[in-house]
Amino acid sequence: MRVSSRPVLARPRSAPARRSGSQAPEWYYVGRRQARTEVYVVDQSELVPLAHLGYRSDAAFDWGGLTDGALELAFAILTHATQSRPTDLVCQAFCAEVVARLDSAGFVLSHGDIALWLLTAFGDASSGEPRPEHGIGLGARLANWIRARIRRG
Repeated sequence: MRVSSRPVLARPRSAPARRSGSQAPEWYYVGRRQARTEVYVVDQSELVPLAHLGYRSDAAFDWGGLTDGALELAFAILTHATQSRPTDLVCQAFCAEVVARLDSAGFVLSHGDIALWLLTAFGDASSGEPRPEHGIGLGARLANWIRARIRRG
């Protein structure tokens, strides 16, 4: 193996170029359990605790099961990710389909993961009719909620 005698220079790395159409930097929601349960919002330069907003109770954030704390976490993540208050139906579905299924030891969810879930969770929202295979038919409500957020944006 050949080793160079030239010194290695450390240079600041420029930020990756953003693809056109990309409006905001990616951020992540990170949950861990050490001495206590902690959930943070992380981006390229900050680590900030996720605010507990008191959706329905003062239960501490939780995940990995259908608990009051999991519903509080679902509400806090959706509120932060969308910068608006999610409907009760969207919040409950996100809790059951995402938060309750997270690994109880810890998790990382990207903002993109949440956006993708919002866009795909309820199937075809265009019909305006409940889809029997989904039971609660949230498609039209979700589509209206997303349209309202886009109009504000």
